Amino acid sequence: MDFELPDDIKEFCDVTRAIVRDLLPHEAEFQATGKVPPIVRQTLVDNGYFGMALPEQYGGLGLGALAQAAVQIELARLPPQFWTELRPLMGPGAKNIIYHGSDAQKEALLPGMCTGEIPIAFALTEPNSGSDPGSMRTTAVRNADGWVINGSKTYISNGKNAKYVIVYAYTDKAAGPRGGISAFLMPADTPGFAVTGTIELMGTATPGVYELTFDECQVGPDALIGELGRGFHYALEGLNEGRMNVGATAIGMGEYALELAIEESRQRPAFGGVISDFQAIRHYIATMATDMRAARLILLDACWRYDQGEKKRELASMAKLFATEAGSRTVDTAVQIFGGSGYCRGFAIERLYRDIRITRIYEGSSEIQKNTIARELLR
Repeated sequence: MDFELPDDIKEFCDVTRAIVRDLLPHEAEFQATGKVPPIVRQTLVDNGYFGMALPEQYGGLGLGALAQAAVQIELARLPPQFWTELRPLMGPGAKNIIYHGSDAQKEALLPGMCTGEIPIAFALTEPNSGSDPGSMRTTAVRNADGWVINGSKTYISNGKNAKYVIVYAYTDKAAGPRGGISAFLMPADTPGFAVTGTIELMGTATPGVYELTFDECQVGPDALIGELGRGFHYALEGLNEGRMNVGATAIGMGEYALELAIEESRQRPAFGGVISDFQAIRHYIATMATDMRAARLILLDACWRYDQGEKKRELASMAKLFATEAGSRTVDTAVQIFGGSGYCRGFAIERLYRDIRITRIYEGSSEIQKNTIARELLR
C-alpha cells in the first residue's frame, strides 16, 4: 500500500503552499477593512484554481477528488473569504452541470466558470428544510413557455454575486422527494428573482450568506438540468464530493492551528521555561497531531476510492464527520495553548476558531453524517 500522494498532486500542493504563503500577509488588510484585496482573487484566477474541478475541454484542470482535497487542505490556511467563490465550483451545483447538464448548458457556463467570469450559486436549503430537503416548498410548474418557479431559499453562498442559480424545486409533490424534485439552471437576471436578505455569519463568508426569493420566475424548457424528477438524486450525488471538500477544509484549518500552537508553545515563556516544557501541553500537542493525521488518512482514502469508482456515501460521510470533528477539537485546543491571545482579534487562531465551526453543520451536520453512515451499513 502506498500512502504517498502522486508526484503531480504533490507538486500542485507545493505550488499552492507557496501561493498561500504569499497571500497570507493580505489577511491583515482584510481584517481591517472587511474587503478581500483584489490581488487575492486575481492570483487564484491566474493560477487556474477556479477551474480545478472543471473539465479540461472547457478550460479547467479536471482534477479528481484526491487532488481537489489535497489542494484544498493547503488553501484552507487562508481566510475562507479569500476563496469563497471556489467552493460552488467544486460543490454539488457545479457537479450537477458537469454530470447532467446539456451540451448547451455546459458550453454556456463552464468556460466562464473556469475564468471566474460566471459565478454560480447552489440553491437547495430553505427556511424550513435544512437537513430535510424533501420538505422544501419551492415549486416549478410547467407551462407553455417552460417552467414557473416560486418559493424561497436561505443560507445560499454566493447568492448575491451569482450570474446563474441552480435551483431545486418540486415538479411533482405527489411523487415525493425521490421522484418529484427537479433541478433548474436559472439566470440571476430572471424577472421575479431577488436577493431579499443577507445573513451575517460568525466567520467563513463576508458579508454573509443570502436569502433568495422566486416570484413567478419564468424559465425556458431548456432550464431543466438532466431528467425530470431526478433533482434529489443529483443533489445527494454532488454532496458526496461536497462533503469530502468540507472535510479537506477542516483538515487544512486544523493542521494550520497545530503548527501555530507548536510554534507558540516553543516560545511562550512560563515559570522559567516555555510552556512546551510541561506535560499537559505536550499531551495536547500529541492528541492534536494524532487527530489530524488520522483525519487526513481517512479523507484521502475516501477521495482515492471515489476516483477509483468506489463512490460510497458512507465513506464520504465518515471523512467529513471525522475531519470536521477532529479539526474543531484541534483548533479549540490551540486556542487553549495560546491562552488569552488566542481569543483576541488579529490572531490567526481566533479566526480559525470562528471559521471552522460551520464545517460541522453545512453539507450535512455531524448528526446527519452519522445517520448516513448507519443507514448505508445497515442496508
